Amino acid sequence: MKTIRLTILIFIILNSLNAQTTVLKDKGSWLTLTNNFKLSNKFSVSNVTQLRTVDFIQKNQAFLIQPGVSYKLNKNISVAAGYLLYTYYPNGAAHAPIKKNENRIWQNLVVNSTLGNLKLNQRFVFEQRFKDVVVQNNDNEYSIDGVSYSQRIRYRLEVTANLIKLLDDKIIYGKLSNETRIRFGTGLTAPDFDQNNFAALIGYQLIENSKIWVGYGRYYYKSNATKFISNDILQLTLSYDVDFTKKQS
Repeated sequence: MKTIRLTILIFIILNSLNAQTTVLKDKGSWLTLTNNFKLSNKFSVSNVTQLRTVDFIQKNQAFLIQPGVSYKLNKNISVAAGYLLYTYYPNGAAHAPIKKNENRIWQNLVVNSTLGNLKLNQRFVFEQRFKDVVVQNNDNEYSIDGVSYSQRIRYRLEVTANLIKLLDDKIIYGKLSNETRIRFGTGLTAPDFDQNNFAALIGYQLIENSKIWVGYGRYYYKSNATKFISNDILQLTLSYDVDFTKKQS
């Protein structure tokens, strides 16, 4: 009887939470270009450029550019730091009323490992975020007035495997990725769920230092205490890396 009562209580609580929560639906695409330039056995310089759209590719939602420098501690562990510029456009389910920018300073720790035939990549990120503050005047016009500051931590797990070996010895890869982000109110206090990003991708090696990935992603974002945005995403990523420690042909 206690188990039945507990089950009924949990069911009532979940229904109550669902009744108070609004989930807005979006459909979009993330078009991404990643580069990594290996300068030595220890140091690399990287960059990520990404265009996010809604209504798939009809309206721009965001654009970001993220340069960084990484240092390899050993064959499995590396640390990195860098800068990110994120531009928000007034499109999507929970958009700002005008275009605004966010500047971020970030640091990360990446741990690589294997589990049988699977390659595991764990990434821990700490971000300092400087976001434009949008205000509305008495004439209902919007403008940027100052910058707010907040911090966030992120944890991403990627699992990659070789799926199919083709006749020309090229490989079809599979990748599952999930990242959870936690925001903070003031300093490192009041942690709260910010968003979760999931992706299932298929990859193909174009040339020795370049791959293309395509697949499905789901972006789940907490706008406020009772409003969430669920975005189904077409993901297309092209990577191109250069190893300066090798002689370039």
